[in-house]
This record gives sequence, structure tokens and C-alpha cells, in this order.
Amino acid sequence: MVYMAKLKRGARTPSVRYYIYEYPDAKVKTIVSGRHAKGTKVKLSLANGDKYEKRSNGLNGRAPVPHAAARKTTTAAVTIDQLITVKRISDSLGGIGKVREILDLLDGLR
Repeated sequence: MVYMAKLKRGARTPSVRYYIYEYPDAKVKTIVSGRHAKGTKVKLSLANGDKYEKRSNGLNGRAPVPHAAARKTTTAAVTIDQLITVKRISDSLGGIGKVREILDLLDGLR
């Protein structure tokens, strides 16, 4: 009985891919038998996966994630003094709810 050296992990896939490169029209069973003839034991599922895989463009086969729309902001930063002033005004008008009503009315006047 002849013992063959065990292939390193991941050595079968390049072997199958090289065979597919040499014989692009080969069927899966032909690939397996061709690798067996060279001394590499390859399962049918590995040859099938390498023959018919669709390469992704570096996305690992995942669908692109939609990003939330960025909120439009002004280029000028809001200072703490402005925040304190607006808080005082909102308190004098009756709170945030009342300020929102007033802003909605102003927006409706446009």
C-alpha cells in the first residue's frame, strides 16, 4: 500500500482552479478524475463549487448596505450661547411644544 503525503490545508482548491484554467470546458466529473490521476483527492462538491462560483467584487457575497441619508446641516456651528438663548426664548413662549407650533405656522406662511 502506498501512502501519499497529506496536502496542506487549502492546497486542493488551487489545484482544481488550475485544472479549470487548463481545461475550461471540462465537466465537474472530468475535473475530479483529472485531479485523481495527478494524485490529488478532490471531492465532487469542491470541484463543483470552484467551477460554477460567481466571483464577488470584494464584498464577500454580501449585499451592499444602504446608508441613511445624511442630515443637511449648516456650515456654521451652533454655539453654547445660542443654545442658552433659544432655551430662554422657548421657556418664555411656553415650552418646546409651543415653539414647534410657532415654527410650523411660520413654515406654512412660505
